[in-house]
Amino acid sequence: MRSLLVPTIAEALEYGYGALANPDDLYLSPQWLKVEEKIGLVQSPSYILCLAGEGHSPVVAAAWAFLVDEANWWPFVRIDMVFSKLLDERNIPVTPRTKEVLHSLLPNVVVGPFRGGTTSLRVHPDISAELARDAAAEILSEIEIMARAEGLRSVALPYVPAENRPLRDALRESGYMEFGLAHNVSLLRIESQSFDGYLSGLDRHRKASIKAERRKIADSGVQIGLEELSRDLSQEMMPLEAQLFERYGHPRYPVGLMTRQYAIVASEYPGAALVITARSAGILRGFHSFIRTSNILYSRETGYDYAWKKSLPLYFEVVFYRTIELAMRSGIREIAYSFGSEQTKASRGCDLHQRVGYIKAFDAKSSAELECLCADLCSAGAVPALDVAVAEVGLPVR
Repeated sequence: MRSLLVPTIAEALEYGYGALANPDDLYLSPQWLKVEEKIGLVQSPSYILCLAGEGHSPVVAAAWAFLVDEANWWPFVRIDMVFSKLLDERNIPVTPRTKEVLHSLLPNVVVGPFRGGTTSLRVHPDISAELARDAAAEILSEIEIMARAEGLRSVALPYVPAENRPLRDALRESGYMEFGLAHNVSLLRIESQSFDGYLSGLDRHRKASIKAERRKIADSGVQIGLEELSRDLSQEMMPLEAQLFERYGHPRYPVGLMTRQYAIVASEYPGAALVITARSAGILRGFHSFIRTSNILYSRETGYDYAWKKSLPLYFEVVFYRTIELAMRSGIREIAYSFGSEQTKASRGCDLHQRVGYIKAFDAKSSAELECLCADLCSAGAVPALDVAVAEVGLPVR
């Protein structure tokens, strides 16, 4: 095996990346990666390909990685912020030296995707778990060589599926430190053909509360609709999304980037980039956007007018109930809700899938101190051992 680094998805496709693509794996699909390049979402994106042999041999695995520094606006890829959040949640004391150690990890390389809450490699469906582990090790080695050559300070894979044994084995053998459970990704399987069928899978208390929430929406006069994403609609959405950012403590809302992203997504996903809207007298009061693949709805942006009728359960109506009904009508088998609000999502029928974090620091002193932090986090956020069953290698957990 040998590895190769290329800067664009077009070049990766020339080497056979398309053979690895799963049409339902949105964030590592060639179409989405082209969108990210157009948006300019990340710094210095790279595609790391593992080839079966010398010459123009077939690609057996691939990863997508990017540079992260202190200017990056998205806290879920800032490894210093990921650690800080976990330390706070698990009541682990943070000293001034702890902050220095975390600061010393940047700038670094993060293995993606950027969105979705899952760190994964694309692996050819025909190779064995052993070859998948070897390919992952080859890719990790190439990423480390690149990162060291660029003067970066660490490599992070923050959200590895707990059951992906080939990748976790390769990470351990390559000297990465595990820092335990980073978060859970929520997935809702669509197994019923009606909303009543969906409700039948929930407990009596939850069924009653959902019916009460839906009556409130029906009695409010709010119009719930389904609209295709457009430039005009995105201009209505962004002020509400900015309110959500502010409400949940994100440092800033990147208006220019989001304007560009919405325009490009609308252009590249006609008929598949959809928005469930909540309007009163024509004014947008809440929304939930998503992208549809063949079998999956990928939940994306949401936002609300928090100063308007605070008691109305708009969030639950647009994010869950209308989305579930749409999936049932459309033959969708799963809704990918990403991460965050885990207990709320579980209470609405989602399965929670564990994601485990890994880090490799290049500075010896920082690495030694980071090892203690990782041990503390692991003890506070246990994950399954590596002998658990392996899901489909390299794919998002279903």
